[in-house]
Amino acid sequence: MESFQTSINDLAKACARSADAAEWAELLRRCAPLVSLVALRVCRLWTNRTQSAMVDDIVQEVFLKLCDQERRILREFEPRGEDSFLGLLRVVATSVGNDYFRRQSSMKRGGKVVTSSLNDDSVTSQSAGTRQTGHVLQAVLLSQLDQKLRSAPGVMGERDRVLFWLYYRQGFTAEEIAALPGAALTAKGVESALRRIAIWLRNQVEGANLEVQSGPGG
Repeated sequence: MESFQTSINDLAKACARSADAAEWAELLRRCAPLVSLVALRVCRLWTNRTQSAMVDDIVQEVFLKLCDQERRILREFEPRGEDSFLGLLRVVATSVGNDYFRRQSSMKRGGKVVTSSLNDDSVTSQSAGTRQTGHVLQAVLLSQLDQKLRSAPGVMGERDRVLFWLYYRQGFTAEEIAALPGAALTAKGVESALRRIAIWLRNQVEGANLEVQSGPGG
C-alpha cells in the first residue's frame, strides 16, 4: 500500500489492521502536526505558557492511545466525511492532554487521579469460544504489564511506556522508533531504555510471584 497516495481516513483504517512500519510512519508523519498543535493549546490553557517537553509528552501519549487495546480507536473508527479521522484525533489529543495535566496537578498535591478511557465500555459482551485460551492469557498478561508501567513510581515515564509498547506490541524496531517524531533518542538510546524497562518489569513480576508463593506472614 502506497500510503502517501491514500486519504488519512483510509490510512487510519489500514493501520487498524496492520503493524506495517511504513504505514505507521506515514500515519504518524501526517498526524504529528495536528497533535502537536492541540497539545500546544492544551498546555496554554493549563499553564499559560508552553514547554516543548510537555508538548512532546502529550504527543507521545496520543500515539500510544492509538495503539492501546490492540488499536481499538483505529479499529472502531468509521469515516463520517473527508478527513474525519483528523476530527477524531483532535478529540483524542484534547482528552489525553487534559488527563496529562490532571495527573501533573494531582502529583503536586501528593494524590492520585483516576482518568477514564475514551473506549471503556460498561460491559463487553462476547460469545464464549470466540477467543482461544492463549489469546485471553496474552491479553491478561499485557494488561498486567501495562498496569505496572502506569503505576511505576517515578522510575518509568510515559515515554518509556510508549517505547515499550511500540517495540513489543506493534513490532517497531529500535531504529524505526528513534526515527518517529518526538522520540529524541538514538537507536542505541531506545535499546538502552528498553533493556532498563524490561529489567524493571521482570523484577516487578518476580517480586509479585514471591509474595504469592510465600503467602501472608511468609
